[in-house]
Amino acid sequence: MADSRRILIVDDEPKVAFFLQESLESLERNYQVVHAETGESALEAMDHGRFDVVITDLRMPGMNGLQLMQHVKEHFPETRTILITAYGSDDVEAETRRLNAYRYFTKPFHIEDLTEAVQEAMEDGVPSTASLVVLPDERLERLTQRLNDLRYEVGAQCILLADMSGQLVVEAGLAEGIGPSTLTALMSGGFANEFEINRHLREDRSFNLHYHEGTRYDIYSSNVGDALFLTLAFDRRMGASRIGMVWLYTKRAIQDLIAILASKESGD
Repeated sequence: MADSRRILIVDDEPKVAFFLQESLESLERNYQVVHAETGESALEAMDHGRFDVVITDLRMPGMNGLQLMQHVKEHFPETRTILITAYGSDDVEAETRRLNAYRYFTKPFHIEDLTEAVQEAMEDGVPSTASLVVLPDERLERLTQRLNDLRYEVGAQCILLADMSGQLVVEAGLAEGIGPSTLTALMSGGFANEFEINRHLREDRSFNLHYHEGTRYDIYSSNVGDALFLTLAFDRRMGASRIGMVWLYTKRAIQDLIAILASKESGD
């Protein structure tokens, strides 16, 4: 089992946990799936061995799912977390973003969506600590709020902020069906040539907009300085995006994001 990927399911309902475990093991991806009935027993299991993904219910006796995810974020930052709950709300969704949850599912959900999310999390691999952007909670909240504001201004399904290696920093909105981490990893490669153009033209700073018009999604991306970039996804079933309006509001948001990030260095 040396090459197996380890998944921890945390749920106080044995029937639910058994169903999730059976579904994941049926993928035949050499997954080793472990079940814990409480957050406390989950932490004990994690102290005895590393897990690639933790799938947790929200409401459980003792420690709840959000508290468990907070502990994972602080002590096992390389582990992906997925929250499932029948008690979804805007506050719960906001908290999952703050805790950098990989995905968030409200019951009832399609088991295929969950297994797909787990496979995407496995394929993303362990984040590189050399390139991962780590921000204080207060600054992360300000960035998240600004992205949420931009999302409502332009009508995006979701907006992703990532570093130039493709590692997600902030996610605003619902990214179901998009595979956010995989998408940002793919988008990250498009900025290298832009920076070479800047050097050739001796430009100190530039804004670069990339646009993908598809049959299901419109995807925009733009750099935020030299270290980060935004990706905006629009579901065309909800209506086509308007490129001029998207670019106008995105450019304004980028200037605000740069100011928020700069405050880190000045101690504001």
